[in-house]
Amino acid sequence: MKKLKGCLYSASESNTKLPDLGPDLIMSEILPRLPAKCVGRAKKVCKEWLSCISSKEFVMMHCRHMCKGSRQKILSIGQESCFISSTTVDLVDEKTMITLPFHVRPSDVWILSSLNGLLCVCLRNTFEMLIWNPLIRICINISDSKSYGFFKIYSDAVGLYIDSSNDYRVLHIKRGRFTVDVMAYSRRTSHWKRIPFLQKRHYHTNGYVWSGGTFCEDGLYFTVFQFWLAGDIVIIRFDVNTETFSEIGFPYVGNGETCQGNLVNMNNKLHVFVSHGFIDMAVDLWRYEDEHWSKVMLFPKISYIPTPVWCSITHVSSEEKCFVMTDWGEVYEIDLNKKTCDLFIPSDWNHAIRTAMYVETIVPASLQ
Repeated sequence: MKKLKGCLYSASESNTKLPDLGPDLIMSEILPRLPAKCVGRAKKVCKEWLSCISSKEFVMMHCRHMCKGSRQKILSIGQESCFISSTTVDLVDEKTMITLPFHVRPSDVWILSSLNGLLCVCLRNTFEMLIWNPLIRICINISDSKSYGFFKIYSDAVGLYIDSSNDYRVLHIKRGRFTVDVMAYSRRTSHWKRIPFLQKRHYHTNGYVWSGGTFCEDGLYFTVFQFWLAGDIVIIRFDVNTETFSEIGFPYVGNGETCQGNLVNMNNKLHVFVSHGFIDMAVDLWRYEDEHWSKVMLFPKISYIPTPVWCSITHVSSEEKCFVMTDWGEVYEIDLNKKTCDLFIPSDWNHAIRTAMYVETIVPASLQ
C-alpha cells in the first residue's frame, strides 16, 4: 500500500488536542473497518486518499473486514422494487431501497450468485448475465456476441469465485443435449475462456439438476442430483487454481434413503445440510475435511430444508446462524445453538421474489 502524505485534519489550534494517529495507521487500521459508505465518502478527502482507497490492496483489506461478523444483510428483489434489510430480528422491517441499474422490471432480475458484495444476475427477458455491486451502483454486462454469458434458467449453473491471483471470476456451466460446456469469465480481462469438464455423460441429461455454486477455500462446489426418489446425488468440485473438476462422494445416510443436500461455507470449511428419509424426514449437518465427511450436528426439530435448486444457505458466524434464502422470497433462520429453523421473512408475492445474502463492499464490478 502506498505511503500517504498529509491530508489530515489539524487540531493544533483547537482547545481539544487530538492524538496524531498518522495517515498510514488511519489507512491500515481505521478506514478498513468502517462501513463501505463511509469509505466512499473518505475518497473525497484528497487525491492521496482517493488513490490509496482505490488500490487493490485496500479493497481486499476492507472486504475481509466487511465479510466478518454481523455485516451480512439480506437483499430482496420484488415485483417493483429492490431493497436491503437486516439479519437482526428487531431491524428486519427497516428497509433501504436500492435503485436497479437495469432497464427491466425488478421482477425480471434473477439472482444467480453472491460473493463479497458482488452479485451475478440474469435478466429474464434477454437471458444476459451481469455482475453488479448494488452499493456503488455499477454493473457490467458479461454476455457477448459469441453466445457466452447467456443463462438458461433451471438448466445452467453459475458460481462466483476468487482465484489465486485474487481475480473475481464467474463459472458458467451450460448443459446441452449430450454435452456440458463450461466457461469462466475473468473480471480482470473481461473475457471468457472454455474449461474442460468431466467425461461423464449422465450429468448432461435433463434427469440431473444442478445447484448454484458454493465457494469455499480454493474450490467451487455444486450438488448434482436426480430429481426423483432415491436418485443419485454427487458433489462436483471445481478447483479454482488448477481449473479442473472432480467428484466428491455424498455423505452416507443409509441404503436407498431419499436425501438431498444444501451446501454452505462455514468458517471457510465446506458443510452440507442433509435432509433424508421418506415419511419422517430428518436433517443432519456434515463437514468435509481431509477428504472425508463427518456428521457434526443433528437437528431433531427440523424436518426438511427446501431443495438446493430453489434456495441457498449462508452462515453468519458471529450469530452462529444460517439463513436459507428461497427463490419465492421466504427467508428461514437456522439457529445452530438451539437447532431450530424458523421463518425469518415471510413470502410476499407483492414484494420480494428473489433474495440473497449480501454484504456492502467497495469491490468494483469491473477493472476496465
